Amino acid sequence: MGDAKLHHYVPQFYLRRFVDSAGRLWVWDREKDRTFSTRPGSVAAESNFYFQSELVRQGHDPLTMEKQFADLEGETSAITGQWLDWIRHGKEGDSLTIPDVNREIVSLFLALQFLRTADARSILADFCKAHGFTASSDDEKRALHTELLWNDELISLFSDRARNSTWLFGRNETSTPFITSDNPVAFRTPDNRMWLKAGVLREGTYIVYPLAPDAVMYCYPDEGPWRNARISRFDCQISPVTLTHGMIQNENTAQVFMASRFIISNRAAFDHEREFAKTIGTDTYAPPGRKLSD
Repeated sequence: MGDAKLHHYVPQFYLRRFVDSAGRLWVWDREKDRTFSTRPGSVAAESNFYFQSELVRQGHDPLTMEKQFADLEGETSAITGQWLDWIRHGKEGDSLTIPDVNREIVSLFLALQFLRTADARSILADFCKAHGFTASSDDEKRALHTELLWNDELISLFSDRARNSTWLFGRNETSTPFITSDNPVAFRTPDNRMWLKAGVLREGTYIVYPLAPDAVMYCYPDEGPWRNARISRFDCQISPVTLTHGMIQNENTAQVFMASRFIISNRAAFDHEREFAKTIGTDTYAPPGRKLSD
């Protein structure tokens, strides 16, 4: 395979937005229940995550996908960096100028960010196993994942849903920061009661994506309760809703639920996240009349 190279499935430009004043991230390892600090280049990454030995045998560049991600990340970094400047210096109800081409780029980025993570690879391997095909080696799992990420129809399904949604931006002026994770694109049911890893395309389910400790992006599909509420009239605006400490904590539960393993913040405080993690897989937040075991 040659020299190992660390491939990030959550981009470093994004993680750098969550560092503390010393330029370090604080990470809670949910699996081992330990907290540590690190640099953005050392988390949400694996050696040769996108390396394809089959492409080597065919005489192709095995890192084509990594290079394509790098190009998209550069464009998205510039676009969302400008958004953050507008959000931080704007006021509730202000509109962000988002050209169609920028909307296309960020929509594609959101789709690929959701599908490119270690969690997506694990879910895909489990799905295949349930349907009679077991990917027993890391290379087989990597090949399955690559096939998924080169499926234009599937990528378009997710990116078109994001692009056609109403984009609303929340500004956090509390002392409680938004956190992120190694699987940061979250999906929530329209009744706001549950986060989802499966069934993310069901009617009314919307995207929650933290942009930085002080800003979040929502993508509401034009269907179900959001169409009835005519939320599309707020497209590309800074939300008129003033976010509270409790609301920030509630949004942060998304990252605990979605994470493959690591929850990431600009401060070493994860007590609320630890408490929420204990409820995952229970009926604590299930809709009335329905249990998760149903």
